[in-house]
Amino acid sequence: MNEFFTASCEKGVLRLQWVPEVHITYEIAVGAARVLEGLSGGRALPLLVDLAGVAGLTPEARAGMNVYRGFSAVALVGDGPTGKVVAAFSRRSLTPTGYFTNESEALRWLSEQGNRASAPGKAQHREH
Repeated sequence: MNEFFTASCEKGVLRLQWVPEVHITYEIAVGAARVLEGLSGGRALPLLVDLAGVAGLTPEARAGMNVYRGFSAVALVGDGPTGKVVAAFSRRSLTPTGYFTNESEALRWLSEQGNRASAPGKAQHREH
């Protein structure tokens, strides 16, 4: 286990859970991406990120997250102001990204994105 997050891969979906009150820096974000890359086995899998308890993140971390292309789609789940800020910045992401307040809706959306993966198109960003 990492001191800033836990990561896993379940049924073809990567999961990232930040520890409460973490302030995400660029270095921490890169560390999380490397762990997730290891779990994915080199495949571009969907990612579910639980933002509950995140205290904040640096501009460098936000920029790095937005240009990273290792995931097929990213669903952000949060219920507070930090989650909404992260979701707002994710609109610039190169990867389809959605913000949700409910994990089951996020997982449903990720599944839909997987079904669209073979269709050409532009990254879609949703807030639910």
